[in-house]
Amino acid sequence: MIHLRHTCAEIARVLIGLTLVLSGGLKAVDPIGSALKIGEYLAPILDERWAYSATVALGLSFLLCAAEFLLGAFLLMGIYRQVSARLTFVFLLGMTLITTYILIANPISDCGCFGDALHLTNLETFLKNLFLLPLSFLILRDARSLRHLYSRRERWLPGILAVVGIIFFMVENYRHLPLFDFRPYRVGTDLREAIAREDSTMQAGLLATTRYIYAKGGREQAFSPSSLPDSTWTFIRVQEDPKLASYQALYDFAPMDSIGGSMSSELLNDEGVTLLLLAPHWSRASQGALDEITELYTQSRSMGYRFYGLTASTDEEIAAWRYLTGASYPMLRMDATPIRTMIRSYPGLVVLRDGRIIDKRSYVDLPEVESVGHYLHQLRESGYIAPRPSLARTYPLLAWAALLILGFLRFWARKLHLTLYLKRRINYPYNINYPYKRKRSMRKNIVAGNWKMNKTLQEGTSFIEELKATLSGKTLHCDVIIGAPFIHLASIARLAEGSPIGIAAENCANKAEGAYTGEVSAAMVASTGARYVILGHSERRAYYGEDNTILTEKVRLALENGLTPIFCIGEVKEEREAGKHFQVVEEQLAGTLFGLSPEDFSKVVLAYEPVWAIGTGLTASSEQAQEIHAHIRHLIAKKFGASIADNCTILYGGSCNASNAKELFAQPDVDGGLIGGASLSVEKFLPIIEAFN
Repeated sequence: MIHLRHTCAEIARVLIGLTLVLSGGLKAVDPIGSALKIGEYLAPILDERWAYSATVALGLSFLLCAAEFLLGAFLLMGIYRQVSARLTFVFLLGMTLITTYILIANPISDCGCFGDALHLTNLETFLKNLFLLPLSFLILRDARSLRHLYSRRERWLPGILAVVGIIFFMVENYRHLPLFDFRPYRVGTDLREAIAREDSTMQAGLLATTRYIYAKGGREQAFSPSSLPDSTWTFIRVQEDPKLASYQALYDFAPMDSIGGSMSSELLNDEGVTLLLLAPHWSRASQGALDEITELYTQSRSMGYRFYGLTASTDEEIAAWRYLTGASYPMLRMDATPIRTMIRSYPGLVVLRDGRIIDKRSYVDLPEVESVGHYLHQLRESGYIAPRPSLARTYPLLAWAALLILGFLRFWARKLHLTLYLKRRINYPYNINYPYKRKRSMRKNIVAGNWKMNKTLQEGTSFIEELKATLSGKTLHCDVIIGAPFIHLASIARLAEGSPIGIAAENCANKAEGAYTGEVSAAMVASTGARYVILGHSERRAYYGEDNTILTEKVRLALENGLTPIFCIGEVKEEREAGKHFQVVEEQLAGTLFGLSPEDFSKVVLAYEPVWAIGTGLTASSEQAQEIHAHIRHLIAKKFGASIADNCTILYGGSCNASNAKELFAQPDVDGGLIGGASLSVEKFLPIIEAFN
């Protein structure tokens, strides 16, 4: 069923939206880390030795993080739905193809989908994308039907906040250190304990998985270290677990001095303060804080602190850096990978004390020259706590998230009609004269206007704007619907957003699609934002020969496309005078709506229109209206049961106006009106709406 289809699309857009926002946001925490991962992907085509390789990877990192986040954000907000749906499908299709290649070729061990916050295996990444891709197709298929949280006039604010927020967040995380450090070398880490713990785990793993292969009598057998054979066996080889052989240590801290001697023990066992200025390659390091670095080195020496440069640079690069910057501090060498893991700023400062990382800073966050002394004295204090990254970089995103939550809450408040339901429950009287127990409080009161072939587009939009302004701030006791020509629907639906005004089409085709020139399908109506459609109007029956077969198909298509039919029934003057009005409405119902399931029928609004009272100046008396409405409800009860009959909204549609609306609507089985001529003017239409007050 179409409703299930739309529900699936809505669930899919929420799941994919949240996944993309989370994925893009976590990668945006560390754009340099994302650039490094992209560099791994592009290693076959992007030579690391190329001067601009890091710049290209960083640019792609910014683009990927922003695009992924914004696609998810736009899906959640329901803005630019079709474009977002198409781009999301293309994006996930591309990611699925890439992860398929990664799964087969295994060029990297971690896709980096969620940055360093969450690590997935290549198989897990592939399965994730394989799950999301069909969901993206559901979104693409029903993109036009996706609900939006904001009107056209509102969407610019959350849209701008999302765009500005993610860009600002990435830039700040790039200039400074990442807001959240998900990597091994975070502030507070005791490197001695961490390295010892990792070594112990590694040794235990080796001991548990290592097997010694011995031979005897022409056959080989594997033995564990704890159960070696006697001397009659001949040792052949050692067999290790391949996973352990390819294991990469998290804490690969192995600095060396200029002659290749290890400095790790000396640095980690020093109880004093050690400052390490890190850069994988000095040729790519910024020279934006040379004065601060020089002052740090000078005062560190005077205070007895150790100060080293730590790099993977060649002798030529180190010499060039010393020449350009005047650097005189000793240099240590270490592999570039752990340096990039330790710090995301080139250069960046890492401070050790007694083997523990007590501070990490980007070069832009180094203390000012005049503050260096104060900073270095603080490092001596046992209670020194490194300042946390500023949360100011998250403010635009937090504002966007708040608007998103408010949008969802507003949407569901409208969806559930809680306020309106409570008002009805309080204000509707209980009618003891009804032939079976009534639950009128569960029925909707509706005042629906039918413009027919009146009003230009400009006149229609002006009417909606005026009605919207008039109803603003008023407490309504009924739903308000405007039925308009096809050319008006999209424009007035947008104008009506954020108001109590619902929009209805005056008709739809009895075909789903195809070569039917001039016709408008139910799906087209739904795509405009209209939620109702008037079907079976006496003028359509009389002038265009619409019979029960045609109307049955129209109702079916309307329901399949999520529209609420306002279905018209009623007799002509001759039938009324002949006393056949009860028979006529029964035949009209039996030939159309009574073929529906109880569930589908409960979605229909009925409109009784005495044809003899439409545009003639004649009006059924309130007693006549109540009589036929009660009969209609009785027929529904016989077919579908009292509960559905009780909850079925039945409107009166015969020359209802301000003078008779209150009396008509007071009848226990009249739940509102389908208004013709009086709906062409706000001045005449408003008193009818207020007749329920």
